Amino acid sequence: MSGARGKALTVAIEQAKELISKREWLRQRLTELEHRYGMSTPEFLARWSSGELPEPEDPDMLSDFLRWEALAGELREVEEELGRMLAGTMRAGNEGRG
Repeated sequence: MSGARGKALTVAIEQAKELISKREWLRQRLTELEHRYGMSTPEFLARWSSGELPEPEDPDMLSDFLRWEALAGELREVEEELGRMLAGTMRAGNEGRG
């Protein structure tokens, strides 16, 4: 493996580690909210976005709901980025075999 390719691989691995760590942190925060409010994140998002779950008057609950929505969006972005990295790695691996 060339020096440049080895360095690029090291950088990619470090980026993946950071994303995986961030994903775990986000999942922990989401799990806390799921337990607190007794519903899964997909259920919360569906009910929240449809208006079935009205905006709470309690400022702490509203803060939790807004944070929940933001954390779920951030998790989606992290998972999409990990997916892109994995797809790129798979492509690069297949190109090296030809």
